[in-house]
Amino acid sequence: MPVTTPGLRERKKRATREALREAALRLALERGPDEVRVEDVAEAAGVSPRTYHNYFAGREQAIVSAVTADREERVAAAVAARPARVRLADAVTDAVVEQYTGTGERAPEALRLIAARPALREAFLGTTAGIAAPLAAAIAGRLDGAGAEGARVLAAATAAAVRIALEDWLRPPATGPAGGQAGPDGSLPERLRAALAPLGPAFDAAERPARPVRRVVPNLRVAGEGERKRSENREFYGRLGFEEAMNHGWIMTLAGPGSPTAQVSLMARDATAPVVPDLSVEVADVDAAHAAMLAAGAEIVHPLSDEEWGVRRFFVRDPNGRVVNVLGHR
Repeated sequence: MPVTTPGLRERKKRATREALREAALRLALERGPDEVRVEDVAEAAGVSPRTYHNYFAGREQAIVSAVTADREERVAAAVAARPARVRLADAVTDAVVEQYTGTGERAPEALRLIAARPALREAFLGTTAGIAAPLAAAIAGRLDGAGAEGARVLAAATAAAVRIALEDWLRPPATGPAGGQAGPDGSLPERLRAALAPLGPAFDAAERPARPVRRVVPNLRVAGEGERKRSENREFYGRLGFEEAMNHGWIMTLAGPGSPTAQVSLMARDATAPVVPDLSVEVADVDAAHAAMLAAGAEIVHPLSDEEWGVRRFFVRDPNGRVVNVLGHR
């Protein structure tokens, strides 16, 4: 990700925001949050109350901002900085844990204050929503711009998971925070990782390209096309839980009802090809598979054809002499 240097105006705005939030936190720790007025924070930061309201809607937001300190953008930047070889789920989880536990020297004291005050807790938890937009951009960037909508969903789910972890961590025990910890046991990294763990499969699916292989079906040659033979096979494979999924007379396919890609086909002959294939492989792009086989010099047993039952296919012989039916649905 390219690094840009902010202009003078942006640097001044950042400096003002930093001065306001540091003043808000210092006064809150010295006096207690209820005794902090906008006028006091503005005076301590050397700006007017009107300028204060250009940055923060209320004192809770200013106090909490001193702890979060643009964490939303930092999480996204940390994800983008992870090497491409790092699994996306790990990149996001590690970035979140790193940015939520790498706090300043006053953070423990500030977090005890936040945990003890419902208004501050809610303001602190509310900052998690800000993770979504910059994180979505970082996720989409790692996916080379593909699946922008999915990146937004993943980022929103991450923000929700972080909030849940923080809610549990900041919930004070019955006797109140003890031992200098903001939460019941202070194990924030563990809580964050546990909350984010269920999102792992979704991150993996987003990283994974479209499945090149969709289905593999063994083709068993049978003697004759009569109903008696089909009935015998339905009964036999039915004992294993298979049910009839397709029947063209010359081919019958049985499938597991709870696992539709678990299939076996029984063939007396092939309707248009000269041989009965040993195996059928359904692929996402049958034309690309055909081109790859041609380029490799493989023996094409049956040419690439559009069949009347809705598939596009070709037969190719593998190194063991087996004939493979490579197909895609039209």
